[in-house]
Amino acid sequence: MWQARLYGAGDLRFEEAPLDKTLSPSGVLVETDVSALSTGTDLGNYQGDSTYVPGAPDYPRWVGYSNCGIVRAAGGEVRSVRPGDRVFTARPHLSAFVAEEREILAVVPAAVPSEHASLAYLTNLGLQALRVSGFQPGEDVALIGLGVIGLCTIPLARAMGAGRVVAIANSPERAAVAARLGADECIVSSGPEGRRRLGEARDNLCDIAILTANTWDAYRDAMEIVRKRGRVPILGFPGRGQPAPDFNPLAAEWIYRKQLGLFGSGLSAVSDAPPHELRFNLKRELAYLAGLMAQGRLDFTPVISHRFPARRLREAYDIAASRDKNFTAAVFDWSEFHHAE
Repeated sequence: MWQARLYGAGDLRFEEAPLDKTLSPSGVLVETDVSALSTGTDLGNYQGDSTYVPGAPDYPRWVGYSNCGIVRAAGGEVRSVRPGDRVFTARPHLSAFVAEEREILAVVPAAVPSEHASLAYLTNLGLQALRVSGFQPGEDVALIGLGVIGLCTIPLARAMGAGRVVAIANSPERAAVAARLGADECIVSSGPEGRRRLGEARDNLCDIAILTANTWDAYRDAMEIVRKRGRVPILGFPGRGQPAPDFNPLAAEWIYRKQLGLFGSGLSAVSDAPPHELRFNLKRELAYLAGLMAQGRLDFTPVISHRFPARRLREAYDIAASRDKNFTAAVFDWSEFHHAE
């Protein structure tokens, strides 16, 4: 098999490694069709900036965790998938792998392109932000930070019945993508005009502000744009790489006067408990998202700005590291390796 392996900051190598295709009774052989790049965690790992993530492995290490593949063989006890099925897993960037059946997180419906399916877990992070903050249909939602997660959450909020979706970007390029994804209002936060529009937005407050950006300014915007008893689920890392803020992040005007709720967000339950005990675990969340994609209610075409053959992985990471605002999401095509191993 071929795989991407990170040996240190910026030292991403595409290399060949042996693959034992022996299957246990519950084993599954999968060839990767498409994998996706996360411009948050993945890029942080590439740049050597992953210490803010608890439990992050040291180098050398795998990279990537959004994999849509094709089942090529299955053990005799496997019941949930069969050869020819496309499946989503959290496996890294690699051309083929053997997994246990329990590692298959979702079967991809025939109507869903592999490129879109590869973004399922990143979209689930936005879904968890809505879940943990108690989102109800009809509520107004703001997205602050328009990386791949923030962008994917725009059509998701629409599909789940948001009354109004406001996208707050740090560049006109990202705001334009947000508009294509169905945001009702797109605000570029930088500059006098952007700050004026943010001030107007505070007069027409949202119920939930999902924070995926990392700056203290973005945090303050989130706290100010939600109405009384509003909620701020946090997917980013406020203050990452910055000095302490010149304001109190738990100021009484927000916590006492507005009675705001702050929520750590991003994790899904992984238990295999039946639905009557745990309605949504990670697998059922991903199945829900796949269903929305199959119905045409989630279209990620505007999110995917770059497509590369897998051998050009490093090129994509370098573009992402340059902070090019035209770079939103990259997907990698592994089809050249199908049946080649």
